[in-house]
Amino acid sequence: MNVLWFETSVPSCYKDEGTIYGGWQDSLERIVRTCPEIKLTIAFEGNQSCSERKIIDGVEYIPMFLHYSIFDKKIRNLWSWEPNATLLETEMQKVVQEKRPDLIQVFGTEWPFGRIAKFTSIPVVIHIMGAIVPYNNMLFPPMYNFFDFIRYKWWNPKRAIYALLAIKKERSRESCERQVWSAVRHYMGRTEWDENLSMVMHPGRKYYHVEEALRPDFIDPSIEWQVPTNSKIRLITTGCAGYRKGPDMLLKTAKILKTLEVDFEWVVVGGMCKELIYSVEKKEHTTFVENNVKIIGPTLPEKLSELLRNSTIYVHTAYMENSPNSICEAQCLGVPVICTNVGGIANLVKDREHGVLVPANDPWQMAAAIINLASDKDMLIKYSSASKSCARRRHNPESIKKQLLDCYNNLLLV
Repeated sequence: MNVLWFETSVPSCYKDEGTIYGGWQDSLERIVRTCPEIKLTIAFEGNQSCSERKIIDGVEYIPMFLHYSIFDKKIRNLWSWEPNATLLETEMQKVVQEKRPDLIQVFGTEWPFGRIAKFTSIPVVIHIMGAIVPYNNMLFPPMYNFFDFIRYKWWNPKRAIYALLAIKKERSRESCERQVWSAVRHYMGRTEWDENLSMVMHPGRKYYHVEEALRPDFIDPSIEWQVPTNSKIRLITTGCAGYRKGPDMLLKTAKILKTLEVDFEWVVVGGMCKELIYSVEKKEHTTFVENNVKIIGPTLPEKLSELLRNSTIYVHTAYMENSPNSICEAQCLGVPVICTNVGGIANLVKDREHGVLVPANDPWQMAAAIINLASDKDMLIKYSSASKSCARRRHNPESIKKQLLDCYNNLLLV
């Protein structure tokens, strides 16, 4: 079975000559490498440091180079996805004509890769990640708006203009995604949220249940969370890089805990640009640092695993998600979780069985849930055990392999 993937980033195995360490696409590649019946080719958008084709352990990697006009590269790319999408269509067609795969898998509707379905009769399936259409419907949190996004950039006119163009480009991205939804008939997903969304965006589509693969640092059965012995509540959140991820909800919750004189610290892993931090702090009239929140930026998987295992509770504050890997990784380690009940999260966390779900934009309920759970050792252990057991079944590599092969075999019958 010849399978062609169009990936959204440079595969880690390509960059590091055989070492797979990256995100869930790399983790799925690790699983596919154990399938002797699959001959895998991975194409991706290349750059100057990724310029040559490689074959590593039987997997062929093909960088695609996009040759922009000066106008598109310097100007039109600032507000539109069409230059990228149009050039990708051309390069993808070349790869398909050369490799003639039995089926094509695309990762995510958010990028233009799914538009290849307009130009081929070969079955194309999209592995749903998130989705721009509903995300843009929740572009800003309650009480925030476009002005909050740009008001702290006016001191730098160039950055203010770029901020305005970024909003316009996000609308262009949504238009591009709608074309992808229209062009592709087959979808892999894993939550009621993405199943329902795909049904609405493409009536009559075919849907296959395939779970996400996780990084090995988080599914090792010998590594797991233990009940903290320290009285200080140690909270951790992974990924809070935009308004949609709820940085305002996080800060509001932390402020409530601080006002109640709760002994806690809150570590935020992942990038958060200084403009986002500044705008949220100004809007909420307080700072992250003043409320015991420490933003430490991106970390390596082994470091993140250690931080999670040494925490009391994993907290997720987003306004819109599908099935965030950050929650799944915490669950697989057995870390008790408290999350906002949005998107597909309810398929990952059953309320009062695997953890606690609270309404979005309700920091008072979030703060109460943190205080109550952190003070109940028996409940921490209960949620840890139930969540870990469920998540490790859900993300078992052999189960995912079977789901993926079932999907592929069904596609070959189309």
